[in-house]
Amino acid sequence: MPPTENSDEKGSQKSGSNNNNVLFDQSKNEQVSLSNGFKKLQVHLKIWKLSNHREEITAERLTPFRLFVIANPKEKFTTGEYDSMKRYIENGGSVLITLNEGGEAKQSTNINLFLKDYGVQVNEDSVIRAAYFKYFYPKEALILDGVLNRAVADNAHQIASTTNKKTQNIVVDKSVRAKVARSLEFVYPFGASLNVQQPSVPVLSTGTTCIPSQRPICSFYTSPSKGGGRLCVCGSTQIFHDSYLEKEQNKKLLDIIMEFLTNDKFKLNEIDAEEPDISDYNQSPDLIAMSEMLKCSLHDVEELPKDVRKLLDHQLFNLDLSLVPKMIRAYEDLQIKHEPLSLIKPQFETPMPLLKPAVYPPLFRDVDPPALELFDLEDYFASETSRLNQLANKCNEQDLEFFVKEFGNIAGISSRIPADQRDAKHILDYVLTQLFEFKRLNVEQGLDDYEPGMYGSKIVDSDSLQWNSRPTVASNYDRLVVDE
Repeated sequence: MPPTENSDEKGSQKSGSNNNNVLFDQSKNEQVSLSNGFKKLQVHLKIWKLSNHREEITAERLTPFRLFVIANPKEKFTTGEYDSMKRYIENGGSVLITLNEGGEAKQSTNINLFLKDYGVQVNEDSVIRAAYFKYFYPKEALILDGVLNRAVADNAHQIASTTNKKTQNIVVDKSVRAKVARSLEFVYPFGASLNVQQPSVPVLSTGTTCIPSQRPICSFYTSPSKGGGRLCVCGSTQIFHDSYLEKEQNKKLLDIIMEFLTNDKFKLNEIDAEEPDISDYNQSPDLIAMSEMLKCSLHDVEELPKDVRKLLDHQLFNLDLSLVPKMIRAYEDLQIKHEPLSLIKPQFETPMPLLKPAVYPPLFRDVDPPALELFDLEDYFASETSRLNQLANKCNEQDLEFFVKEFGNIAGISSRIPADQRDAKHILDYVLTQLFEFKRLNVEQGLDDYEPGMYGSKIVDSDSLQWNSRPTVASNYDRLVVDE
């Protein structure tokens, strides 16, 4: 009877066969299980039959399953269990092993003893993000450029494949590698880094923004045996936890790992496998832990004597004066005057004449102009005549109506006309009416005889313009500039 979802393991299928049975180990006190932490993973892998394993690991129990998952074990494995998993991989089975920060020392397991045969070791460290971005906690590392192999990018459908199907040779280009590295964005929470050597291949790294920088965090291994079993090691179990599975592209990363472990046609890029873009492992000090262990610096110094003269050592610069009398008598023997020696001025041959150094005053940077709003002061303070001249230069025959309206605004005519009658026709009517009134010989007689609209159609109401009062006419005359 084949196993069903969340049931105990049973069956007699050959390991590596094309079945859809996945076994999750629970025999090493794993804190994460299908019912606690992997609920969303279980829903995402709904086409697979997931089962739990709570007994000792043997080859017979692993044979019916296509994939065996060990998620952050808390106890040590026995030698027999290691041999069973090795035979399982050689016979075509696949194994997925995940740990957390601190490595096997913090988890109290010995999984590195099994991974050593495949060139993989989980370090006792923690991957953190050096710069804050999107996630508040540094151990929730968001990796934007962590893809090392083009096969991962091709399966993520982020870039077009650059592989020649015949030779599988790829020109190593920095721009292509940068594009491959940024083809998958994922969150790597509470994880550790790996040391990966042949025959395993690193496929994911911490990128350039995390510490340790550009170190492997996920590796793939393919068995050279006929069965061709596969092994995947990831330094973080929380990456597939319910809290982080749906963040960024973690779900797509899970699909890529499942594709590698269950599909024999998944091939890694040979060039990237031989020359992965990783750096040497450099340890960073734990500043938080060191800040809690402050120690004062104590120096054992000698006690100073009370007599200060004892601090002076006269033997260092001592002169022997016993030869001074013999030197004075030597003047007479050599017939030399006993006088101070004269100073001989030296003469130096200089290839260049004496020059005076050129001293220039320092150049100081000018003060930046004030951050004021930019507007044309000339246009703002210009007279009405200047503004009318500028308006006439800007407009042509097609802009006649616009010219008349702007003229009304500049001359202050529009403010005297009702808002619903401020078009070109009413403005011209108002101007011509005023001109005719001022051109008449007898202004007073003209005001008495004038009727609204007598020079054209009746457009403007006399009450709105207040033409019946003489002060209003006088003020209008002051506002207008009339050419005789």
